[in-house]
Amino acid sequence: MKTRGFLSAVLVVVAAAGLTGSAAGSVIEFGAFASYVNSDDLDTGYGGGAKLELQPLQWLSLEGRASWIHFDDVDVDMVPLEAALRLNIPLAGEQIVPYVGVGVGYYFFEAGDVDLDDDVGFFPLVGLEFGSERVALFIEARWLFLEADVDSAVEEFEDLSEADVDGLGINAGLLFRF
Repeated sequence: MKTRGFLSAVLVVVAAAGLTGSAAGSVIEFGAFASYVNSDDLDTGYGGGAKLELQPLQWLSLEGRASWIHFDDVDVDMVPLEAALRLNIPLAGEQIVPYVGVGVGYYFFEAGDVDLDDDVGFFPLVGLEFGSERVALFIEARWLFLEADVDSAVEEFEDLSEADVDGLGINAGLLFRF
């Protein structure tokens, strides 16, 4: 069942990227970012990632993201593979671009004392890009909706059947436009 969800997410990302990339006048952006996540059961996590953004229209973007988050208090690593659809609101040309969007992802977990199942989650997001025509900074906030089944655990998770990974995330980074 989990494999089916993962394959479905991959197929959606590949199909959307193919459709978007073939549109005339597409802008491609590559970004690297630092991440902060405050999860209900996993506490605070830090990490980073990269994203590829296709923009077939000035007001529409499709992103693919891969990142790594480490939750130090519970010694859990999370590797999200995500896709997001954004509505852009360009101001002053492309110098300032506020945006809102939604996304879905498949989240892989690796931990020493906890066995968390990989699972699908989703998120709304809001952000701001600002910079020049070729290089920009961005910052965004999002709320992750994700619950991972706990198969076996010690200490913090021993009485839980699901780990509530819901929480606020903040990404900040640099974009390169081609």
